[in-house]
Amino acid sequence: MNINFIHYLLAVATLLIGNLVSAQMVKKPSLPSSNAPSTEEVTDSLPNNSGDTLRLPIANAAGFDAPISYNAKDSIVYDITNEKIYLYGTAKVEQGKILLTANEIKIDNTNKLMTAQPTLDSLGKARGTPHFTEGEHQFEADQITYNFETKKGKIQQLVTKEGEGYLVGEKVKKNAENDMFIKDASYTTCDLDHPHFKIAVDKVKVVPDKLIVSGPAQLIIEDVPTPLVLPFGIFPVQKSQTSGLIFPSYGYSPQRGYNFQGLGYYFGGGEKFDISFTTDIFTNGTWGLHNDIRYKKRYKYGGNISLNYMNERDNDYISTKFQILRRFAIRWNHSQDAKARPYSKFSADVNVGSTDYNRSYLVSNNNVLTNTLQSAVTYSKTIPYSLFSYTIQARQNQNTNTRIIDLTLPNFNLSMSRWLPFKRKEQIGKLRWYEQIGMTYSLDAQARASIPDSLFFSQKLIDTLQYGMRHQANLNANVNLLKYFTFTPTLSFTDAIYTKTIRKTWDTLLVQTLAASGEYVTDTVEKEVSYFENGLAQNIRINGGVSLGTKLFGRLNFRKGKVKTIRHEMTPNVGMNFSPDYTTNSWGYYRSYLKPKTNSTYDTIKYTIFDNSLYGTAGSGPQAALTFGISSNLQMKVSSKKDTTGSGQKVAIFDRLSLNSSYNFIADSLKLAPFTYNGSTTLFNKKLQINFNGSFDPYILDSLTGRKRNTFEWTANKRLVRFVDFSFSVPFSFSAQELKQKTERGSLQEREEVLNNPNQFINFNIPWSLNADYTFTVRKVRIQARDTLLIVQTLNFGGEINLTPKWRLSLNSGYDFVNKQLSRTTIDIYRDLHCWEMSFNIVPTGQYRNYSFSLRVKSTVLQDLKLQRRRSWLDTP
Repeated sequence: MNINFIHYLLAVATLLIGNLVSAQMVKKPSLPSSNAPSTEEVTDSLPNNSGDTLRLPIANAAGFDAPISYNAKDSIVYDITNEKIYLYGTAKVEQGKILLTANEIKIDNTNKLMTAQPTLDSLGKARGTPHFTEGEHQFEADQITYNFETKKGKIQQLVTKEGEGYLVGEKVKKNAENDMFIKDASYTTCDLDHPHFKIAVDKVKVVPDKLIVSGPAQLIIEDVPTPLVLPFGIFPVQKSQTSGLIFPSYGYSPQRGYNFQGLGYYFGGGEKFDISFTTDIFTNGTWGLHNDIRYKKRYKYGGNISLNYMNERDNDYISTKFQILRRFAIRWNHSQDAKARPYSKFSADVNVGSTDYNRSYLVSNNNVLTNTLQSAVTYSKTIPYSLFSYTIQARQNQNTNTRIIDLTLPNFNLSMSRWLPFKRKEQIGKLRWYEQIGMTYSLDAQARASIPDSLFFSQKLIDTLQYGMRHQANLNANVNLLKYFTFTPTLSFTDAIYTKTIRKTWDTLLVQTLAASGEYVTDTVEKEVSYFENGLAQNIRINGGVSLGTKLFGRLNFRKGKVKTIRHEMTPNVGMNFSPDYTTNSWGYYRSYLKPKTNSTYDTIKYTIFDNSLYGTAGSGPQAALTFGISSNLQMKVSSKKDTTGSGQKVAIFDRLSLNSSYNFIADSLKLAPFTYNGSTTLFNKKLQINFNGSFDPYILDSLTGRKRNTFEWTANKRLVRFVDFSFSVPFSFSAQELKQKTERGSLQEREEVLNNPNQFINFNIPWSLNADYTFTVRKVRIQARDTLLIVQTLNFGGEINLTPKWRLSLNSGYDFVNKQLSRTTIDIYRDLHCWEMSFNIVPTGQYRNYSFSLRVKSTVLQDLKLQRRRSWLDTP
């Protein structure tokens, strides 16, 4: 802390004392100082002029680099005999970035001292407490005494802000290096005049903008001393990142014993990156390592990397029989600023790890029910001034239940946006019908493998890789016919090329099983066997079609009542789709094998060589299908008191209601496809949405096999269609209006973190919120010659409410109406304690029950001052 402004005051005092002859002098001769030119003069106003000011030019400021000014609202008194200057009434001394204010400031040139102090009013209350400011640094004190020759000073009752905390001291000494030594001090991050808590220390040393070092320290909460005493304390007060130790949290687990979790080291790399290394140690021999890296280049990119490894001992720490389980988890998130590269983008979202890492290690982890780990690394680029763009991507899907990993490495995709090859370069008038013919093209190439996680790093991964490439081109046009109709012809061509195809056969296998006697017994099993055959193969598919659509409008007006108008919009469409018969031998897509039926007869089983291929299976039989459907939108207009224009308010009855089907003229059976329908509507100003869909089938089911027969329902049962399935969902969300409150608390980076991740913080600006999702699904199937309804009915719900301005309760749960049980339920309770915060999280039901309690200081400076208690499903003895 620098208060060199006293030097400037000494120069002022020397000039005044050496040249003033009487208090009534208005103009003085030049200063009798060897450091000042003899022609310079200093002008001074008399004390009875409020706001008296003296400004010295740089040449007269004894070598100082800026003018000095001082003023006082009441008076300025010069004591020539004793060489002293007195400033009374809101006195202020200013030089450059340095500012000192107090009700009384005294300069003693004889003893080289400057003293600033308040004055007492008629009630004995201090007024005008000395306040010192230098740039961003400031403090208050009851009295400031400074020796401007030795650059040392004394301060009584200091109150200063250091970093995120406040330092209060009874007696303070300052040396020439601006270090402060404080007696009977306390440190707190509470900004109240009477703080909720403080750390009381006998002696403290403050190194400005670096750290605070103390002797023995005791925590005092609400003026009550606690038994928490530390032999020393180190409090960093740097505004920039500070490297240092990370103190652990301690606990006890019946399975793993006593533990320290989170012990490590933090390395701050400035604004661009930071790294933390932590370890978890359990007394039963289990230990874990964690490495977290965050990086960011402003306006360019940012991300984080998390590396985790666990070495678990799966038995108690006394037993000599145990098993070592090694698990890991790797997470990487990377995003690119949209302004960094307008034509290209690189992103990564990697989440890989051991199958049971989340369920066996992480306490109170919300991802314990997740059974799929997905990863993707993507680079995409749009070629400037062209129709082309391409994407290169690597993907991985890991199922933790089946332990199967699906790997795509790499996947290259080149696409061309719609191109109008017949469009004139200079457009005059409307487009001709052939100018509306457009073409799109895409090229996709990839390598994919599906393999158990135990074989992921083996040769088996290379052997099971499938390679393929697909070209896809589409021609289409939208032609307006007779003003009211839209005619759309389409033609698509797909060519998929593979390096492997599937082969199937019926074979007899020898299988060994372990009998009860402990001996292996060999038996024969007949089954279908599949294997890959190497060699290039093409899967060409050609499809064409035409469609015709229009829009019909209907309106019904009402003269009386609240409803003014009902408006109905219908969009009927009809079309034809054509494709060849891909099952013929000329295409070569299908093969067959013989399956023994009896000793002398066989069944011919037909299969496609592109079964489970990268780009889908081969096409089926010939198709010349008529497609038809209709889509509707129904709205009404009602009168509203809020509407001053008289036009009314629009209310949706159905946002969408559609029905579709098709008829294949050249199919040998089951020519009419099922009728599918779907619809949606919204209520309460679009806060509640209703979605539904389902299907009906015109053909009957075989009473024994449950398969469809080529007999209409009308023929067999005198009904048009047969019910197949129905799904109904109602998601809705309600919340009170958010209170718009702005704050300047925290750094710019901290405020950006809150805006970018709102779900990770408590928002008291929303008094309450409620969200729910009700789903009902029913499907009719035939099981053991009986019609059976399979029903799924669930309700997922959650919400938050501010019980008081400082209490917040959150709940997330669900209910399965069929199984009559609750789904995973989480309850979160948060209490804002001003400079402290309390949180309680509990999962009271289910396999992964757990709870955690935390009481901690909000400030990151004292982030290790906390009380925690945890218990999870892993702690069950």
